[in-house]
Amino acid sequence: MQNLIKNGALQPDDAWVLIVDEATTAPTDAPAIWPLQQYLVQRQSGQLSGQPHGVWLNEEQMVDELAEVLDELALVALHFPKFADGRSFSKARLLRERLSFTGEIRAVGDFLPDQVDYLARCGVDAFACRNEQEANTALSMLDTFSVHYQSDTHQTPLFQQR
Repeated sequence: MQNLIKNGALQPDDAWVLIVDEATTAPTDAPAIWPLQQYLVQRQSGQLSGQPHGVWLNEEQMVDELAEVLDELALVALHFPKFADGRSFSKARLLRERLSFTGEIRAVGDFLPDQVDYLARCGVDAFACRNEQEANTALSMLDTFSVHYQSDTHQTPLFQQR
């Protein structure tokens, strides 16, 4: 995956392969990000490779559907069908706070560079940008504010820091 921002830096290479649909061939020598239903079918039939696994959730799937398999996953990708859809912000926060997921949470799809700081505050730590220009812009906006009044997945609220 190109134009990836991970842990606050551009990543030149990314080994993960995003499997978009059933027609996409899963790699045997690289980690794969599966659509949830396809991952569950592959898992049940015992056809998963020994590589690390990731799952991506579309806009209609909830994080509770991952609860049983979350310990097996190294990555959860949250799909943004359009930039105005905020459901993935909530999903990221639920993954970090309610389900205690410590693996990578990656934003994929139609998110805007000016949303990455807010997404990071919700627990997203990787951003698959559409092109190099968007990745550079998103990277510059990742730490827009140095102090936040409200809490997030990393910081206590400002009023509790006194």
